Amino acid sequence: MPTVDSLPVEQKVAFRRKSIQVMRDLLQLSALMVLVEDYQKAKDNFFAPAQKIWFMFGGTIKRLESDLGNEIESHINSINSMLDQASPDSSLKNSLDKLNQLMESAVKISDEKI
Repeated sequence: MPTVDSLPVEQKVAFRRKSIQVMRDLLQLSALMVLVEDYQKAKDNFFAPAQKIWFMFGGTIKRLESDLGNEIESHINSINSMLDQASPDSSLKNSLDKLNQLMESAVKISDEKI
């Protein structure tokens, strides 16, 4: 099986775009888990994988739209801290909602500019 590094440029671009879309989807699922107050699932099953994708591909968004990338990263860092709390307050939901809005922009930028 080929590695990402050995793929043609078109496939690398497609992989990067799809990864940003998957990140958005994982964050939406994390927000749903927060709504039902299953914070452990929100973090372990959805938020942590989305965060890993950000570590791999967030630089692309930051390069294309630095303000957006920095804002996404700020929300990821604060949400990660909130999910470590036993019983996060309502600011967690608000931050996830804002992050999901930002991710919609990131997906659009990814689709248009990568």
